[in-house]
Amino acid sequence: MHAALVINPAAGRGAGRHLAAPIADYLAELGVQIHSRHFSRSGDDLATQVRECLAVRPDAVIVVGGDGSVHAAVNGWMQAGGGAPLAFVPVGTGNDFTKMLGYASDWRAACRQIAQARTRQVDVAHCNDFHFINSLGIGFDARVAMAANRMQWLHSRAVYGVALLRTLCFDYATPKVRLQYAAGTLETAITLIAVNNGRVEGGAFVLAPQAEIDDGLLDVVVASALSRFGILRLVPRVLRGTHTDHPAVRIFRADRLLIECDAGMSVHADGEIRYTDAHRLEITVLPRRLRVIA
Repeated sequence: MHAALVINPAAGRGAGRHLAAPIADYLAELGVQIHSRHFSRSGDDLATQVRECLAVRPDAVIVVGGDGSVHAAVNGWMQAGGGAPLAFVPVGTGNDFTKMLGYASDWRAACRQIAQARTRQVDVAHCNDFHFINSLGIGFDARVAMAANRMQWLHSRAVYGVALLRTLCFDYATPKVRLQYAAGTLETAITLIAVNNGRVEGGAFVLAPQAEIDDGLLDVVVASALSRFGILRLVPRVLRGTHTDHPAVRIFRADRLLIECDAGMSVHADGEIRYTDAHRLEITVLPRRLRVIA
């Protein structure tokens, strides 16, 4: 296999930078020949690098990074119109989507999986002018993601727990939204809406325990307005994935939906903040559009 390697040096609070050379060397030992190595400076830069790598027709583009790197790589791949499959060496904090692909958290094990070169097709979702691959969060979980992204000093999954508590204290809101999908219209005040291709977000929150990444559907989780105490009581159930029968939670599947909010919505996609004041989101799923090694 001849592959291009795209590395986010900031992933995993700097793990991408330190592991770049060992990963390239180990892949070479496994028979994966790295013909080019690229270090990204931002998400947009990583997407550009993926597009440029695809243009020279490698056997694969291998991305070293976390969830934000996966998000950028998928957008670059889609912008390029596809091509060689993407592969991932997860070195981020959460690594949510790579868990759905079955990648090990240990980078050596992930390299061994890549060397086997087994490919599959998975779904991608589109929202307004960008794509996402794991989850899109509106409301509370987007504000938690914003808080987590600001805490560069915390180097573990504990960042999400700390961010959750800070959001409860300082950024609590329950905006009213209108959600339209094939089965009808829902108008309600929300704690959050999570539109999921994968099952887990934030490293440990099992928001959509039944989601599949190749079924052509998105699992939509709507949590109606809860008090701060109500959110704290719900969190342990979300960590276990047992919140699905909670009276404030509604879960359904859809291949397209429209979400509107007069007051404006905070929105993350795969943990990356996309909007802080969105008023309209048009979301569709693109069944089995992305080629990955997994």
